[in-house]
Amino acid sequence: MRLLAATALCLALAGCQVGKPGLLHIDPALESLAPADSVFVAGANVEAIRDTPVYQRLLSRVPLPQLQEFTDKTGLDPRKDLSQILSCSNGKRGLLMARGKFDVPAIEARLQASVAAPVTYKNHRLFGDERASIVFLNSSTAVAGPAPDLRAAIDRGRSGGGLPVALRDLLRTLPPGDQIYAALTGGLAGLNLPVPENSNLATLLQVMRSVDTATLGMDLNSGLHLKADVNCKTERDAKFVHDMVRGVVGFGRLNTPDNHPELLKLYDAIQVTQLQTRADVSADIPQDLADKFLDMWLKR
Repeated sequence: MRLLAATALCLALAGCQVGKPGLLHIDPALESLAPADSVFVAGANVEAIRDTPVYQRLLSRVPLPQLQEFTDKTGLDPRKDLSQILSCSNGKRGLLMARGKFDVPAIEARLQASVAAPVTYKNHRLFGDERASIVFLNSSTAVAGPAPDLRAAIDRGRSGGGLPVALRDLLRTLPPGDQIYAALTGGLAGLNLPVPENSNLATLLQVMRSVDTATLGMDLNSGLHLKADVNCKTERDAKFVHDMVRGVVGFGRLNTPDNHPELLKLYDAIQVTQLQTRADVSADIPQDLADKFLDMWLKR
C-alpha cells in the first residue's frame, strides 16, 4: 500500500488539444471522467510547466530520492511521462486523474509484484483496496482513488457528464496560459477537511465558510503570475478575507531577514483588493525574483 500511495502522490506532484481561444483548456479525456458531484477541482498542465524557465533552471535539478525510488519500482517517471493531471473532490472523496505516456504492461507487472494481485473490473485491472486503488484505463490515462469511484469512472468512460457546469464555468474565467489552476463551488462548507477541533486552523475554516466560490490560476512562463478570486456571501465576509490576506503579507514583510531584502519586493508584488462581495489577490513576480525566492526556499 505504501507503493500505491506513492503512485498517487507522484501523479499529483509531477502535476493538449487546442480549446476555444481565450479559455483555459482542460484535457477532455480527463474532464469527462470527473464525477458529477465534484465541488472542488485542481489541475496542472505538466507538459507546459516543463517548458517554463522556473522548472528548467531550478525544479528539474532538485534531487528527489523518494521520486527516484518510485520510478525505479514502477518504471513510471512523472517528470517525463505525465502531460496533464486533474484532481476532483466532492468534499468527502477525491479522484486523481492523469494523462501521459504509460508502459502499462510493465507498470502493472511491477505494481502486482509490490502491491497485490489486481482486481479485474470490465477488463481493467485495479491495484490496491477499496479505500485506495489505481487503474490504467489505457496507455495514456490513469486514475487513482477509492475503488468504488474508480469503478464508477470506468462505467462513465469518456461519454460521462464530466465536471458540473458551475465548476466548468469558473475554470473558464481563468486565462488560457495558466499551467496550474483550481476552482471551488459551494463554499468551504462543502469540503470535509481533516483539521483538529479547537485549533487555529479549525477556527479559520469556520470563519471562511462565508466563501461561496473561488478560483486560482498560476502562469510560470515568465516569472510567477498568480490570480485568486474569492466570492463571499456578504461584503463584510469579503472584507475579512481581504484584511486577512493583507495581514499575512504585512506579517511576512515585518519578519523579512535583513540579509534577504529581495523578499520585500516579493511581498510588494502581492496586491489585495476588494470589490463588494469579492476579494482578489494577484501577484506579478519577475523571473529574477522568482528564481531567487525558489532557490532560497529549495535550500531550506
